[in-house]
Amino acid sequence: MRTFVWHKKMSRFLEIKDWSPGYLNVTPQHVTILARCESCGTEREFDRQAVPREMMHSLVMDIESRLRCKTCGAKAGRLRFGSYLDD
Repeated sequence: MRTFVWHKKMSRFLEIKDWSPGYLNVTPQHVTILARCESCGTEREFDRQAVPREMMHSLVMDIESRLRCKTCGAKAGRLRFGSYLDD
């Protein structure tokens, strides 16, 4: 049996400009969320399943204020909404 691995680093992220769903729970499942550290520029895919249940109905800006960068430790996170495009 063959296993295929799709590397997202080979794809380009297309951000939906000037769009925010307001609340995390109304973000469509087909929309990819990236968390970006505004201090060091690190980006990681945001795991919706890791959000505590009581935070699922929170405003996106409330969740952003709680994000901490795993690389530099800064609390300067911003969520970006969009999808990956194949190059």
